[in-house]
Formats: sequence, C-alpha cells, structure tokens
Amino acid sequence: MSAQTDSANIRTKSATTIPTKKNIRRDVTIEQPTTELIHTTDSILQKKHNPKLAIGLSAVLPGAGQIYNKKWWKVPIIYAGLATSSYFIYDFGTQTRTFQLEYRNRMQGKTELLNPDFTSYSDDNILSLKQYYQRNMEFAIAATTIIYVLNIIDAAVDAHLFYFDISEDLSLQMSPYVAPASILQSSNAGFAFVFQLK
Repeated sequence: MSAQTDSANIRTKSATTIPTKKNIRRDVTIEQPTTELIHTTDSILQKKHNPKLAIGLSAVLPGAGQIYNKKWWKVPIIYAGLATSSYFIYDFGTQTRTFQLEYRNRMQGKTELLNPDFTSYSDDNILSLKQYYQRNMEFAIAATTIIYVLNIIDAAVDAHLFYFDISEDLSLQMSPYVAPASILQSSNAGFAFVFQLK
C-alpha cells in the first residue's frame, strides 16, 4: 500500500515539475532601428558620392565631374569658355608666327620671301605687332588654364556639398537685438542673424 502511495507521489511531482510548452517562457528581443543605425546609414550614403572621383573626372575630361555631380547645365558653360579661349590661342598664335616670320626675313635680307601686304610697315612696326599678338596669345593660354582649374574646383565644391540641404525649408533672417544691461555695462543694441528651419 505504501509503495503504491510513493509511486503516485512521484508521478504527481513529476507532472508538476516538468514544464509544458504552454508554461515555457520564451524571451524574444525585437531590435528596433536606432538613431545610431540611421546615422551610420547616412554616413554610408555620403561616402557613395566621392569628391576625389569628381576631381579626377574633371581633370581628365572637363565637365565630367559636373555630370557626376548632377550639374548638367554647367557643362555647356565650361566648353563655351574653353572653345572661346582656344580660338583666341589659335588666332593670336597664327598672327604671332606671321609677323615673326616677316621680321626674321627682313633681318636676314630675304626680300623674295617678304609679304607684300606688309610693305607699308617698318621693321619696328612688324616687331611690335609680333609682340602684341604674342602677348595676347599668352593671355588666352592663361584664360584657358584658369577655366580648366575652375572646372576642377567647381566639381570638388559641388561634390562636397552634394548632400547639403539648400531647399526652401531653410531661411536666414536678420532681426534687431538688444542686450540686457548688467552691473558692469549698459544695454547694447544691434542686429542678430537667425537661422531657422521651417
């Protein structure tokens, strides 16, 4: 009789101590996106637009950096400037070589090679004209170099400001400002610049 009672107690304890699926507690942790993850995502997105790549593209092919920066409208301006300065380099260079050759033939006494259109010009006039066109050619070369360098600088600046917000939600206002008086100094009046997000 006691043996049956003990076995019944053992079964009762076993039934109460063994957890069932309904009693098992499962802790499920659901990770929500945090601000750090958003910041990390933003930094990854910003790294996708590479200013060095924009600089390299504009250095190899003027205007390519502007296309990379989605500033298509700047490409015709760049090539219009380069085409204009290149034309003046060619034109002034041609005039320089023409008067240089004329002056050289005169100094060497090669009268059969002289240009009949320049018979009314003296030797000093020929030399002055040669120097004039040569100087203008150098200015045109300098202008071409400046346009080329500005093309690279513009691509670099646009690439660095690619993610900068310049929408209408930003505003900069100027308002009068009066500093309160204190024990050591009187009140001061002036203007304050207020940067607001609409």
